[in-house]
Amino acid sequence: MDSLHSIMDKRKKGTHLLLEERVIIQTRLKDHCSLRSIAREIGCSPSTIHYEIKRGAVKL
Repeated sequence: MDSLHSIMDKRKKGTHLLLEERVIIQTRLKDHCSLRSIAREIGCSPSTIHYEIKRGAVKL
């Protein structure tokens, strides 16, 4: 999982979330992690996580 974190640290602004990132969001939400901590792990804004949930891209 260390290689995944190194990839996420180099995330460019304005890019779409990858399927792997959406899976991470879904898994972390099931573990009751905060949006802020999930965003920090993926390397995006907490509002991006919120938007993905709101639009139904990630199942709760």
